[in-house]
Amino acid sequence: MPASVKLQEEFGDDVQVIFVHCQAPPQDEWEAFAWKMKWMGNGALWTEERPLNTIGEGLPETAVIGIDGSVLLQGYPGDFGKKLHETVAAEIKKAKDAPDGTPKELAKPWQLFNKGDVAGALAECDKLASEDATALKSRFVKLTLAKVERAQRMLDSGYVAEAEKLLGALDKVAKANPEIAEKLATQTARLATPEMAQERDAGKAFANFVGKIAKEKPFEEGNVKKAASIAEKFKGTKTAERAARFVALAKVKVAM
Repeated sequence: MPASVKLQEEFGDDVQVIFVHCQAPPQDEWEAFAWKMKWMGNGALWTEERPLNTIGEGLPETAVIGIDGSVLLQGYPGDFGKKLHETVAAEIKKAKDAPDGTPKELAKPWQLFNKGDVAGALAECDKLASEDATALKSRFVKLTLAKVERAQRMLDSGYVAEAEKLLGALDKVAKANPEIAEKLATQTARLATPEMAQERDAGKAFANFVGKIAKEKPFEEGNVKKAASIAEKFKGTKTAERAARFVALAKVKVAM
């Protein structure tokens, strides 16, 4: 667990660590336990839904899923040694280039897209004007629309700063494709609403709070009171619900 948290913190948005809880205790217990073990407050995700079947008989079990969806490593993490870090680093490097088997003429648009220059990638596809380039452009548009939908889900869940960052990175794409422009404009307009302004302030306050206490003793009395004050001050926001949940988890008794 600490090694996985370290990977998430080291590689940031280039990797996604997903912790899958597959034992009997209710969510309140294992979530409170994770806070007490200082595993929270980073970009890792937590779920009870298994993305793939386990192969071992004991826990923990770790799997590394590559950018193409294939399982690159799986088993007891203690057996991986340096291979875990090396495999993740290699996939991140691989993700910044064109996929294996890409025709030479399509390498440049892929490289532009993977660097975040979506508008440049679309323009390059138009310049090539081949059947393969047209198909690749459609794929880029689909992938970009998925990012806009992700930003929409972030806004729906109250993660305004994260959505704002994602939408901002796509700002230049609006001039390159009308379909993307329309979807992008809808979500960007939401950022200017009073509701999102309140959610943005709440998110900033709670993020600063978590950043300060996640690696200390999260459930100390002073921290719990601070979380309660955030929940009260920003009542009615999604962030307030998360702050209130933190307060509730502080009361859960778990074995250490």
